[in-house]
Amino acid sequence: MPIGVALIGAGLFARLVYLPAIDATSEIELRAVYSRSLKSAQSVAPDRDLARYADDADQDLAAMLDRSDITAVIIAVPIVLTAKFVRIALDAGKHVLSEKPIAKDIAEATTLLQWYRSSGVSQRANWSVAENWRYWKSLNYARDQLAALGRIHQLRVQVNMDCRPGFYMWSFFEGSTWRRHPEHQGGTLLDCGVHFAASLRHLLRSDRVTRIAAFASAASDKLPPLDTLDAIFQTEAGTQGVFQLSLTSNLHGTGWEIVGDNGSISVMDATGTVENTTVTTRFKDRDPEVRPIPIEGLGVPDEVLDWGKALATGEWNDRQRPEEALADLELMELMFQSSAEQGMPKVPVHQVVDGSQ
Repeated sequence: MPIGVALIGAGLFARLVYLPAIDATSEIELRAVYSRSLKSAQSVAPDRDLARYADDADQDLAAMLDRSDITAVIIAVPIVLTAKFVRIALDAGKHVLSEKPIAKDIAEATTLLQWYRSSGVSQRANWSVAENWRYWKSLNYARDQLAALGRIHQLRVQVNMDCRPGFYMWSFFEGSTWRRHPEHQGGTLLDCGVHFAASLRHLLRSDRVTRIAAFASAASDKLPPLDTLDAIFQTEAGTQGVFQLSLTSNLHGTGWEIVGDNGSISVMDATGTVENTTVTTRFKDRDPEVRPIPIEGLGVPDEVLDWGKALATGEWNDRQRPEEALADLELMELMFQSSAEQGMPKVPVHQVVDGSQ
């Protein structure tokens, strides 16, 4: 018997990405949807016999969370509302998979995490945070090859995307007031950039960023307040690198490049749509290997599958720990802070993540 889950949030990502990912996971079954308006709740799989809950309906969020046949919820709401709904759902005893970032800022995230870990709630309900970039097969293939590089000297992350009207991803902004008029720090740079902060940390494995400095700016008025970010960083093991993110670039391609004693590894999205990647490994005394690896559903189906298996077994995934998501958020927030202080280097304090649940 599949485990009953509900969606909190009925936006485009919930409808186009989470819904098919849930359907593809045999361990779970979608039984209900909550949104602030009934009209929005009814937009998710309108042809299905799902229970609909809303603030302007007869049955609200509390009624949905009171159902004993709903064990867990997926939360996909605007960034400034995430922490509120996570706390409500966990307090109701429901397991949670919440969208990245973990919260709107470090202060909110650490307060929520302290409550979760110290109040006994974590003994009754698990909180996982979604980060689908940690499920990209291309990044994980590259990660598995890193030991062969020996000592790593450089790690570069370069993101070129155009999210303005008429370009890739604008559909996620056009009908999304909270994205076009953000109340959270960094606007789209946080919403999108936290993925790439997560990818940077994922490729660093047990190494950690110890200093980071950045400049951020707005090249367009379509994605306020910031859309361009350039940063440099150092790690505990001595690796140095560059983190560049432009959301208004007419260049094509997003890529990760790792350089070590014994060669290099690059992961490149050649299309600019982050749907297909090519991993190229170049090691001494070997011919280069070029391996195309598609990104299926942006990694979300594998992410939801992992979560569904954890619900069924109680063996929770380290990749979805909220502490990992806090460390991702911290890098983005420190880059924003550094930029506001004319590139002043910042020292992270949340990059050490205990691997135990």
